[in-house]
Amino acid sequence: MKHLAFGTLMALCGSMATAEDAANMRTFLFIGTSNSAAWEMQIANPGDRAASVKGGIEALGGELLSYYWGLGNGKNYITVALPDDPTFIQAFYVSRLGDGLLTEYQMIELMSSADMAEALERVQEIKAQDDLK
Repeated sequence: MKHLAFGTLMALCGSMATAEDAANMRTFLFIGTSNSAAWEMQIANPGDRAASVKGGIEALGGELLSYYWGLGNGKNYITVALPDDPTFIQAFYVSRLGDGLLTEYQMIELMSSADMAEALERVQEIKAQDDLK
């Protein structure tokens, strides 16, 4: 039931993301550790969780890129592209904290190798600015 509530909450938040935002997406890795209540719910209702999560994320203007479970640690690893809107992204993150199904939850922004190369090229620019201070 709480899993369905999350999907509903995410769909209601959809007005926060606009078509303009969708042009500039940011990629995130979410790592969640389910508590015993979440495991009981999943065991009682086995199914592909990616399918239910995908619809909620797409309703928000995002895209589910992958959904994996870690063998041996029971964590879920979800990669998502979200509109470039910092308050929306934070609201997306916080929306999972109140459902009581996770004991630990992390959000890590990912960047492509090409973007990292561009960032590395700018290191000297940043260092030069620091030297002026």
